[in-house]
Amino acid sequence: MEVETVEESERLVLAITSGDREAEQRLVSLYLPKVKVVLKFRTKNAEIAADLLQDVMVEAICALRNGQLREPAKLPAFILGIARNLLNNHFRGIARQPVSLESPDEVPDLTDATEAIAERQEHDLVRRAISALNPTDQSILQLTLAEGLKPGVIAERLRLNPDVVRQRKLRATRKLVEFVSRLSQKKLAAHIKERVVS
Repeated sequence: MEVETVEESERLVLAITSGDREAEQRLVSLYLPKVKVVLKFRTKNAEIAADLLQDVMVEAICALRNGQLREPAKLPAFILGIARNLLNNHFRGIARQPVSLESPDEVPDLTDATEAIAERQEHDLVRRAISALNPTDQSILQLTLAEGLKPGVIAERLRLNPDVVRQRKLRATRKLVEFVSRLSQKKLAAHIKERVVS
């Protein structure tokens, strides 16, 4: 997991700390595929990997916005550390459940089918999460994610203060992540319970 140069890594971290949303997009486009590979390899489950991937990227961006990375040159290790921590938390949660999982080597390779199902379920979870938000937050997310508008433009359209838009966007994003994560964990627990009963 590396950016092209240490200087690029430092520029990226500085830009995100300064509130540059394009730098956040650059971070996501640069690291999301690499983190996804690590998570899929470790979890052996596309759905769980997708859930954790969102958490890793959100946590990384929030931490960088808050200036929590003291040595910007260590950005790749920082993001990998976040992924490792979330993976460890995930596996600790499973370990608390009295279930023995089969070795991944004994499971047939259903990657393509599993990924298609996981993607459909992921879209469904996100739609459900968005519908649980209030209409203003839904509008802010729609204008941000679908139309790519900046908070200032959104504030003008919705007749809100730009700082209010930024705060609501951040809270709405967190709610989405929590909602999807909570539903995914319930789904995983139900799936494991079903396997134990059958």
